[in-house]
Amino acid sequence: MKSMAAIALSFVLLAAGCGSASSGSSDSTTVTVSGKNWTEQIILAHIMASTIEGKTDHNVDLKEGLGSSDVLVQALQDDNIDVFADYSGTGMVNILGKEIAGEDTRETVLEKAKTGYEEEFGATWLKSFGFQNTWSLIVREETAEELGIETFSDLEEHAGELVLGSDAQFAERSDGLPGLQKEYKGLQFQDRVEMDIGLAYDSLAEGEIDVLVGYGTDGRIPALDLQTLKDDKGYFPPYDAAPILRQEFVDKYPEVKEALNQLAGEISEKEMAEMNTQVDLERRSPKEVAEEFLGEKGILE
Repeated sequence: MKSMAAIALSFVLLAAGCGSASSGSSDSTTVTVSGKNWTEQIILAHIMASTIEGKTDHNVDLKEGLGSSDVLVQALQDDNIDVFADYSGTGMVNILGKEIAGEDTRETVLEKAKTGYEEEFGATWLKSFGFQNTWSLIVREETAEELGIETFSDLEEHAGELVLGSDAQFAERSDGLPGLQKEYKGLQFQDRVEMDIGLAYDSLAEGEIDVLVGYGTDGRIPALDLQTLKDDKGYFPPYDAAPILRQEFVDKYPEVKEALNQLAGEISEKEMAEMNTQVDLERRSPKEVAEEFLGEKGILE
């Protein structure tokens, strides 16, 4: 039988472990962070990883470019990853298969995605980083000026003479090409070329394609003299970026959620585009760019 002194010491050690101010839980773990295989997603993965490392006692295993949204959701369910970032419209439309209602706003789409993921996948969305990255149709500035186009509707009468470039997924997504052509019936292009989105901006600038389905926060748009067209019928839903975690993981390690929520509202579209530019055009490492951003924001010293 233990002595009273030994029992007392055990209680002291237990209390000390449970009362850790920096971790919030009695033990540390390795948090696996992942994302998709393109610049913005890799930067966001590093931002989340560095925040978790700097604000908790946990280690981080960063797996860059694991795959698409459905691959990441499955990896989360299989306990192969703990955290990734995605976009509210993608979650609601492409993963949950729900339609955007006319009265939906950025806030309601994010909330519906959060509720749906909790019910279907046992996962939860945290607060938005503060920016959304909406799909757009992108052309060269000279093309926009020559054809006199500013909107998707303007493009319709010229689409039959133009070549569209997109990644393979855009042709299959429920919020992708089929729905776009249903909303804008004139967007029937002469041809469509599937390409790596990382190479597609240069292909557009060099005239290998005429129109690109790309991301609104990509820093190569101004750098390569490209122009985004306005989605004048509001086809694309809001795409607010936010971290996603397994609810079971959040319940066990609430300090990780607390750390990541310090990123809420901290990244604007302009700031995200600038970080993308630093990686894509200035050839800086995503980790360096992410940590510099966190330092400038005072999130990490």
